[in-house]
Amino acid sequence: MKKIREGMKTFHLVRWIAVITMIAMLLSGCSSSDSETKKTKKTKRTKKTETEITETEEPSESETPSLTTTETTEEPTTETTFDTSTIEGYFSAYPEQFPQIDSSTARKPITEGIYTYFMSDYPGDDKLPLCSKTHGAWLNLADNVADLVFLVAPTEEEESHFREVKAKIEMKPYGYDGLGFIVSPNCPVKSLTQEQIRGIYECKITNWKQVGGPDAEIHPYFRDDQSGSQRLFEDFLWPDGDAPDFSSMMDHFYFSDDMESITDCVAYDEYAIGYNIMSYLDWAFEDHYIDLVAIDGVVPSTDTFKDGSYPYITTAYVAIRADEPEDSPARMLYDWIGSEKSIEIISENSSLSVDVGESVILDYDS
Repeated sequence: MKKIREGMKTFHLVRWIAVITMIAMLLSGCSSSDSETKKTKKTKRTKKTETEITETEEPSESETPSLTTTETTEEPTTETTFDTSTIEGYFSAYPEQFPQIDSSTARKPITEGIYTYFMSDYPGDDKLPLCSKTHGAWLNLADNVADLVFLVAPTEEEESHFREVKAKIEMKPYGYDGLGFIVSPNCPVKSLTQEQIRGIYECKITNWKQVGGPDAEIHPYFRDDQSGSQRLFEDFLWPDGDAPDFSSMMDHFYFSDDMESITDCVAYDEYAIGYNIMSYLDWAFEDHYIDLVAIDGVVPSTDTFKDGSYPYITTAYVAIRADEPEDSPARMLYDWIGSEKSIEIISENSSLSVDVGESVILDYDS
């Protein structure tokens, strides 16, 4: 019995050892498997991160295909070259350098013709010619608003402003125009003497029958005193400066504020008479819209301006500031006036008798 018990003890001891050994092996296997699992997960997470970086990373220049090397149909660009030794070439190459032009209303067709010749391929609102009328254009030149102007000679009022700003003006004549007196096509009187014109505007002649017309009151029109045509009118008829104050005689005279409206008013009033610059009339109105009055038997025209037979001829000037450098755009354009092309443009856009003269300098800086 004792041996049997001892054998049983030995048996149970061996079984417990086996059980413990088996548990230890199982525990060791689980630990190893968990370690492998964690290791595998960590490795996969790292690979996923590396894959994301690779997908979002910009390719290097060496790996990027060049579009320019594979394009074979694109034509090579050629740069336009300009001969800047000529004024046309210079303004084609540097259109932004084109000078600012200003003018009287009568000279607007000329300035537009010059601008179109140089700038037709480079239009820009900032360099379109101004039309500030004679007085405004002179002031704009003196005040550096305009670089080059087309108009008639300055008055004492404008010269007073030149002295204030110590301006130095250089100008030259480029043609001769005329002040034309106009009547309606329905007005039967087509010829007057200088004395009769003066009498009408001095209220000595107030009825058309006094000059061979119908028994009807004459309606004389005039312009504002800052307009070029008004100053010419007064200078021609009252060279001593004793012109009537028309604005104080509105019960007899008719006022018009611009060159177009005075022409329209006269055209539709058979008892009216007015005046305007001939080159403007030729440019702005169709033939026979108004009729020109012969003065002392001479009708205003390019030919009568040229031969001097028409009494009311005016000189057209182009002017710049005298201190413009020799190579400045304004100086270049000023010097160009007188060239064959400039004469062609002026002739095509006015009834001027074109004759470019020598420059004179008006120095008010003293």
